[in-house]
Amino acid sequence: MQKVFILIILLGFSYSPALSQSKSRAGNASSAAASVNPFHEVDSLMTFGEDNERDKQSLEIAEKALSSDGNNYQWLWRVARACYFVGDNVAKADKLRYFERGIDVGERATAQLPDAVEGHFWLAVNYGGYAEQKGVFKALRTVKKIRAEMETVLRLNDRYQNGGAYHALGEMDRELPRLFGGNLQRSISRLEQGVGIAPDNLEMKFVLARAYQDAKRKEDARRQLQDIIGRPVNHSRAKADRNVQEKARRMLDELGSR
Repeated sequence: MQKVFILIILLGFSYSPALSQSKSRAGNASSAAASVNPFHEVDSLMTFGEDNERDKQSLEIAEKALSSDGNNYQWLWRVARACYFVGDNVAKADKLRYFERGIDVGERATAQLPDAVEGHFWLAVNYGGYAEQKGVFKALRTVKKIRAEMETVLRLNDRYQNGGAYHALGEMDRELPRLFGGNLQRSISRLEQGVGIAPDNLEMKFVLARAYQDAKRKEDARRQLQDIIGRPVNHSRAKADRNVQEKARRMLDELGSR
C-alpha cells in the first residue's frame, strides 16, 4: 500500500506554525497564553510534518502532561496527533512504535468522548500509518477500522482537518482492489465532496486527479492538475504544497504525452 490515507492528511491540513520572533517575545507570549490555554504550547509547536524537531517537542510536552493527567481527552488526542507526524518522519525501524502508541492513546480518547471528532480522526490516521508499515494484506482488519473511524469523522464534523476524512476514504477506495472494498466511483464521489468544502487542499485535489485518470476522464484530471499548479503556496505548509505541485507538474506532463 502506498502512502495512502495519510500523507493525506499530512498534506491537506490547515495549520499555523508559530511565527518567527525573538526568544524573549516568544517566551513571554507563550507563558501568557499557557496561563489561559494549557494546550497553547503544544499546538503552536506542532507543524504537521513541516519541522520534525518541533513536532517531537510537541509530542514530548503532551506526553509529559498526559503522564500526570492520563484520562484527559484533550491530551490524549494531541499525543495521538503528534505520534503520527513524528512516526512518519523517523527511521523505518522506529515507525511502528509511534503508530502503536498513537493507536493506544487514540482508542483511549474515543472511549473518553465517543462523540468528539478529534479522537476518531487521529486514531484513524495512526491506524493508517500502522497499515502502511504492515502492508495491506496483513492489515485488512486495520483498513476496516480506518474506514469506520473516518466515517464517524464525516458524521461528527466533515470539515475537520480540511476535509481530511473525505481525502482518506477517497484514497482508500481508489487504491484498494474491489475484492477488499475498493470502489473507483465512490472514490471520485468522496473526493469531489471533499474538494467542494476544502478547495485549498492540494493533496486531495491531486488524488482526485489520479482517480479521474483511473476512470479515463483525462480532461477532468488535467483541470485538477492545472488548478493545483496555479494556486499560491500556503506559507504555513509551504513544503507540502510545493511537493504536491511538483507531483502535479509531472503528472500533467505524462498526460500530455499520452
